[in-house]
Amino acid sequence: MVARLYNRDGWINWPYIMDQGAVFNMVVGARGTGKTYGLMKELITRGEPFIYLRRLKTQMDVCSKITGNPFKRLNLDNGWNILPFSVGGNIEFRKDEKEGQLIAVGLALSTVATIRGIDFSGFNYIVFDECVPMAGEKPIKAEFDAFLNFYETVNRNRELEGQKPVQCIMLGNANQLANPYFSGWHFTKTALKMIRGHQMLYTTKDKSRTIILLTDSPISDKKRSTSL
Repeated sequence: MVARLYNRDGWINWPYIMDQGAVFNMVVGARGTGKTYGLMKELITRGEPFIYLRRLKTQMDVCSKITGNPFKRLNLDNGWNILPFSVGGNIEFRKDEKEGQLIAVGLALSTVATIRGIDFSGFNYIVFDECVPMAGEKPIKAEFDAFLNFYETVNRNRELEGQKPVQCIMLGNANQLANPYFSGWHFTKTALKMIRGHQMLYTTKDKSRTIILLTDSPISDKKRSTSL
């Protein structure tokens, strides 16, 4: 299992995870294991524009600034110039300039019900970053239902038209199992069993939802020898 979930350098093997085909993929693990960085790099390399979702508007406001640009490290490492631009009250991440190649559109779940005028038909992926609330973070009323409603807005009638459903990849830090998504899908007990049994991957019988717990991350093992 470890050999498939991680690449030879110990980072998350995103091509393997994404190609399993689950609609909802909840990947939970320690910080700095390559969750967001590796996933966004994979989608950019594939030429797939995606929806970059955060829980709160305050979080997306930070991402909309040059200093909080979630693509900053990718830019430095790959010689890219992906920048945030405000377009009609929404945030778009584009290469080089406001009219450049669209990489992602940034949205906040807390305000997604008020969003109008966006055609999501060109997006096949949702990256829900930091989906597990940190201690003290502002709650969102009926958060799980708000998330499902947003997904329905994005997915629309694609499956009825013979298209694949939008794939949603949810990234969370391992700070609380009693989060809106584990609770909403009744996954809390499953996650506890996975931890106790050293199981890293669970997929529902209908193969629509997957949980991945990065409990044996080679990067986390290496970080144990650092100052953190």
